[in-house]
Amino acid sequence: MIEPRQSNKSGKKSAKSGSWWTVLGALALSLALGAGLLFELRLGPVVAAILALTFYGFLTILVPRMLAGRSDPTPVDTAPALAEDDTDPHHSLLVEAHHHLQSLRQAVPELPLPVAETVQALARHGLTILDAVAVHPNKIHPILRFFTYYLPATADLVADRLALADHAGPARLTEIDETLTRLREAFNSFEEAVLRPDLEAVDLDMELLDRALKDDQNSR
Repeated sequence: MIEPRQSNKSGKKSAKSGSWWTVLGALALSLALGAGLLFELRLGPVVAAILALTFYGFLTILVPRMLAGRSDPTPVDTAPALAEDDTDPHHSLLVEAHHHLQSLRQAVPELPLPVAETVQALARHGLTILDAVAVHPNKIHPILRFFTYYLPATADLVADRLALADHAGPARLTEIDETLTRLREAFNSFEEAVLRPDLEAVDLDMELLDRALKDDQNSR
């Protein structure tokens, strides 16, 4: 089964504690260097202090920057691997849904502001739905159509919007944007449904949205 998203607060806390150890270690080395220069080479307290401070700045500022430049970039949120022993028949469907949601999030910076806000909301609703199903797998059945039809169709529609941005006329782009707005309402309905305790009583009337999506796909 796909794992729900987890907070990275512990990672931030450990990184912060590690930085303190770096500062303290650099300070100790700098003091040792200053003492050595003062007593062994007899350079005088002022010169020894200046050299020690220079060494401290090198350890705490330049070295971390050099190491940061060589380190790997921060990993992006990627879809989890499909476990070989996973017996959930919907697991691969959820992993595919995660890929679709990632494509929506990646498209946001490339879209004009009003459309970008809509697509960002679609991704946010989708992630909430995915998390809810990851915690309660039985909730996928009443909203299975979200994973098998609505989410893939939305990802395709956003990809078309990006591809046609410089080629299609304003009327065609407006049509796509209006469909995305209606899909936002649908995603919100699916989210409300999956968060309700009694999913059997939820009746999602999506006939008009189905028709809008089919008409849009036929007009491509």
